[in-house]
Amino acid sequence: MNLWHWIAAGRTMMIPIAVASLIGLAVIIERLLVLRRTRVIVPEIAAAVDTIEAGRDLTVPYTICRGRPGPLANLVRAGLDHADSDWTVIRDVLQETGRREATLLTRRLGVLETIAAISPLMGLLGTVLGMIRIFAAVSSAGIGDPEALAAGISEAMVTTAAGLFVGIPAAVAFHSLEARAERLIFDLENEAAKLLDLLRRRQGAAPAPAGRP
Repeated sequence: MNLWHWIAAGRTMMIPIAVASLIGLAVIIERLLVLRRTRVIVPEIAAAVDTIEAGRDLTVPYTICRGRPGPLANLVRAGLDHADSDWTVIRDVLQETGRREATLLTRRLGVLETIAAISPLMGLLGTVLGMIRIFAAVSSAGIGDPEALAAGISEAMVTTAAGLFVGIPAAVAFHSLEARAERLIFDLENEAAKLLDLLRRRQGAAPAPAGRP
């Protein structure tokens, strides 16, 4: 039995399951491209941040950020744009930019989580519809119509298998991508903290009093 026969055996519920699989695959590919460490934590930008010193011109790190757009570049540029402001202003700007970039890193993962949850349920619904078809065939023709019984059983089993086939990889991909996003967000937070400390030193600010962030 080829793939088309499997799809045909599953009948109507194979359509939403197939659509969910295509959407899930698209999200996985897109997130894999977005959540690359070299794209988020660009080594050249991280190295440029390390060169920030008191009284030194910020043109070089700013130019590097403009040439390598991405989450870290946006974070660093936000800090450099307010380099001469009070350190509390810089902190607030970095926090706001960091939240925005974290949201962008985790976007669409909710779609993948939903697909992982509903695909087996759609398969279960297909199973129920198949069982209804079996009982309808038995009630109308008795147990002497093996083709009707086989069609119902096929619909029940195929949709269950298809739902699990889509849901299990989607769940694995969701947790893997979520963990990757969390690691990258943690790295961005470290870079933001380092940038804030360097900019404070650059403007010669006194250390914050005890109890303040």
